[in-house]
Amino acid sequence: MRNRRGLRALLVSFMIVCGACTDARGAPTPDRVTQKWVEQLLDEVLVALEKGAQIALPEPVEIVVLTASEAKERRAAFADGVEDHRGLTAAVDIFADLMFSDRMLGRYLPDEKVIYVISNVVDRYARNGLDEVEDLLFAVMAHEVVHAYDDQVYKAVPGPADLLEMLDSGTQLPELQTLMSLIEGRATYAAELASKAAGREPMDAPTMEDVDRMSIMRGGDAVEDAAAGAVNIIARTKMVQYVQGRAFASDAYRFGGEKFFTHVFASLPVTTRELETFELFRQRWAEDMLAAMEAAELAEEQAAAEAEASQP
Repeated sequence: MRNRRGLRALLVSFMIVCGACTDARGAPTPDRVTQKWVEQLLDEVLVALEKGAQIALPEPVEIVVLTASEAKERRAAFADGVEDHRGLTAAVDIFADLMFSDRMLGRYLPDEKVIYVISNVVDRYARNGLDEVEDLLFAVMAHEVVHAYDDQVYKAVPGPADLLEMLDSGTQLPELQTLMSLIEGRATYAAELASKAAGREPMDAPTMEDVDRMSIMRGGDAVEDAAAGAVNIIARTKMVQYVQGRAFASDAYRFGGEKFFTHVFASLPVTTRELETFELFRQRWAEDMLAAMEAAELAEEQAAAEAEASQP
């Protein structure tokens, strides 16, 4: 319980900081982010992902347009409606503020199988019209659709309850870190491919230099210094996930395209060293494939020998 309270304090402090450091863009514009507009943009995203990254959703994904407060209410109602909560209510309570901060344009929720688009955040970015934010929202939606794809195809995207359970188990933290790096980096790179395929401006790829310069909260007194340090560690950790995971995904695409990720997800967990150096993962994968082929050949030889021995 103490660990969860500490985690909640850190995540809520991160949410508060995100709200404070959102770029100043004046008062939100009148509501223009309609369900129809977002669904049309989603259709374009799906076409571009298939064209640029060879990613095609097996099943449609629902997308909803809500304000941040409406999103939090929907999440609370969802948690209340689950018969076997398994810590879901607590997890939703902890993560909801972070998920629907003043900067969060969209989010795929694997437990609901839904993509949320936060209308008042989109409006804040679109002070001069939707055109200036459309490329950004396109990239965000492409990123979230990749999460939906990985959830549908590989069952690889942990939900809030899963994350909380893994965080409570200290032994799973390294595995969680590399998994989230892989998932986030892969979605980042695939979204870039989709943006380029659609003739849109992709989001800038994050770098380790960005991580070094990153400081989203400044301290003051001793308490504020401690809070700022914790928040900045969380933010840098998240950024490192995007940087390392994107580099791994880029190398994986160059090696075997989207189809190779079938082998990547079948070979989990990926180690920290493999994530940092794709060639190490490729070597392990090749060795595993060779061992599997040799085992299959041996099994065939044994089956043939047994069949021959059984003949009169």
